[in-house]
Amino acid sequence: MANKLSNQDRKELDKFTKFLVFKAAQIIVQSRLGEKVSTQCKPQTTGTDWFNLAVPDLSDVLDETKKAFNGELSLPVCVEISLHTVDGDKMVLECWYVGIIPRFFQQRDSSIRIMPTVYNRMGILLKSLVSVTRVTPAYKLSRRQGSDSYVICYRMYVDEPQLHNLGDGVKHVRVGQICTPIGTLQLSLAYRTKMTISPTQTGRDNTIILKSDHFNTNLSPRHTRYNKIEENISLSDTMKIGAFADTKKSMVEPELIIPNIQFSKLFSEKLSPPSVVVENEVKSTLKEDASDHQNGNSQSDKRTPTITMMSTNDDFIMVELKTPFASVNANSELSMFYQEWQAAPPLKTFNEVPTLAEQDLAKQLETFESDMQTYDDVLKSLCSQSPNNN
Repeated sequence: MANKLSNQDRKELDKFTKFLVFKAAQIIVQSRLGEKVSTQCKPQTTGTDWFNLAVPDLSDVLDETKKAFNGELSLPVCVEISLHTVDGDKMVLECWYVGIIPRFFQQRDSSIRIMPTVYNRMGILLKSLVSVTRVTPAYKLSRRQGSDSYVICYRMYVDEPQLHNLGDGVKHVRVGQICTPIGTLQLSLAYRTKMTISPTQTGRDNTIILKSDHFNTNLSPRHTRYNKIEENISLSDTMKIGAFADTKKSMVEPELIIPNIQFSKLFSEKLSPPSVVVENEVKSTLKEDASDHQNGNSQSDKRTPTITMMSTNDDFIMVELKTPFASVNANSELSMFYQEWQAAPPLKTFNEVPTLAEQDLAKQLETFESDMQTYDDVLKSLCSQSPNNN
């Protein structure tokens, strides 16, 4: 039982437990540095190689461990691994903790010393810890850390593990346990499974301060940008008065006045045709449609050129014709030809549309059969007049 433990064994057990915690902290922190650790084996061990493990001690980790114990060994002790981003966000990844369970080891034979067995089992527990630290999700994150994205940090404290910082879906792993005369020494792990940083965890204030007239439409840039007065510029204006000039003096000279533009008629407004002519054309078109429907013929193809010519005449702006190298007389031959070409009548092909009876295929075949004798006579006459006919 625990009360049968001698003072020397109690001192040895406390010393073994102390160095177990020190080496466990070194193994956990060194596995999260983001570097691959390779240690050469030693054929002969020294007094500093506790538990037959060649794990070098980092001075920073050793100082943090001593600071957490504050001169005396007290359990449970926790090593917390967290992730810090460049934006200031923080997320706890895992929590390693060593504690004592009040379950005593009963020794059957008092003559056998239990301390060597406990020491060897502590060495096996640390070797298992080296393997377990490389299989958790935090190990993969530590290998990808960088100063431009995120870094892995650690924190050591002597208290119960704060598992609420790991979020939902926490997984627990028992690395190992050792039965000792003072209780069962247990090394456990709890790690995060959801790797999502909550927006509420950020320490920055992203709120925007708005003024009372922030959305005032009268101060909007669009309101003042597009409501500009259009300036009308005329080509017939005279020379403007320059800067620092005397406005009382008249700078207008007859030589500086720009004459009227030769093609100013092109800018005149489009004249609409007389309404009487349009009404007459519409009435004539309706009469033609009524007569065509009575005959059973469609005159849509016939009216298309007329409409095209009308739209062309409407869109055309009549300009005073001055033909180069021609006489000034408007009744000259070239001027009359140009006017006739401009108002050319539609082709007769579109006016003479065959009837439905003429378009019937059966009627066309009967016509060809009746004219077959005429075709034969024409062929005979051509063959008789050919000089190559034998």
